[in-house]
Amino acid sequence: MQDFFQTYFVDPVMQGTGYNIYNTLVYALLFVIAVFVTFKLLKRMKISVDNKFALGILPYIILGGLLRALEDGASYGIWFKTPIIYIIIFAAAFVSLFVSKIIEMLNTKRAIGYHIIWACVGFALVIIFLTQVTVKSTFSLAAIITLSIFWAVLLIFLKKLTERYQSSSKIRKSIASLFSWENTSLLGVHMFDATTTFTAIQYFPYFEQHVLPSFLINIFGPAVMFVLKFVVVSIVLYVLDKELSKEQEKKKFIKIVILILGLAPGLRNFFRLVMGV
Repeated sequence: MQDFFQTYFVDPVMQGTGYNIYNTLVYALLFVIAVFVTFKLLKRMKISVDNKFALGILPYIILGGLLRALEDGASYGIWFKTPIIYIIIFAAAFVSLFVSKIIEMLNTKRAIGYHIIWACVGFALVIIFLTQVTVKSTFSLAAIITLSIFWAVLLIFLKKLTERYQSSSKIRKSIASLFSWENTSLLGVHMFDATTTFTAIQYFPYFEQHVLPSFLINIFGPAVMFVLKFVVVSIVLYVLDKELSKEQEKKKFIKIVILILGLAPGLRNFFRLVMGV
């Protein structure tokens, strides 16, 4: 049992060899439990999961990807490795949220909402660590920005197209609802993540660490990430909008989770590539 744990859980973290079927399943289960518990805690704290909450948590998502990339280059130690780094970021974000909420409650005039305080703390941390980033690969920077702009323009075009040609047809209405600004933004984030993966594997000696993407890339090549991301995220968003149409807070929270799953690894790849790590 000890050898099994060492081989499939400890070594992948310490040696950076990536994920396997065992730690993937365990991490996925723990992540689902963490999401459920966090939502319950937010409800107990009477914090609404809305656009203000999304703004407040955004810098901590950026911070997670940034710190993970910096660890790849500087080897800060086990505390900055996956998945430990994300536990630390979660703790920092939650403590900052708690303190920000207290400050808001003490401010009787409520001139500044908790989300502003929360976001300011997060962005201050991001700025501090951004000073450690040095651009060494202008090719990576240009390639990722160019491809990301392409996908952003394409997604906006699809949104406008579905709005223009939607009719009484149920299928067309469903497609049009999928390309709301919120969903289009989430798709854009995941296409950014796919772009960083494609750039890393196509032009540099990197490899995909996750089990399913690695399997598909070995068969179809790194461009399959664009198809995989677009199809899977589109289906998930469509089901969410359909099944949780009357539970707006729960739907918003799950969409924030989807944002985290795309933006954090995408930024890690982005910073790692431009730093030449």
